Amino acid sequence: MSLLDHPNDAPTGLKIVCEVCGNLSIKPVDPDDADDGAPVHCRRCNAVRGTVADLRALARQSTGDFEF
Repeated sequence: MSLLDHPNDAPTGLKIVCEVCGNLSIKPVDPDDADDGAPVHCRRCNAVRGTVADLRALARQSTGDFEF
């Protein structure tokens, strides 16, 4: 089953790929101590990629099944 086969009614605002530098990694954020509005930054260029709320929403969408 591909990712496109899963319904996605509410896409997150988190940018998986940084629009500034093209990097995939983000700076570590402790979700227990961060509020929903805390920014998530690109690890390479420090651009804001979204918020902790966006990251949590993306985690809730996960099914645990990945295709590589």
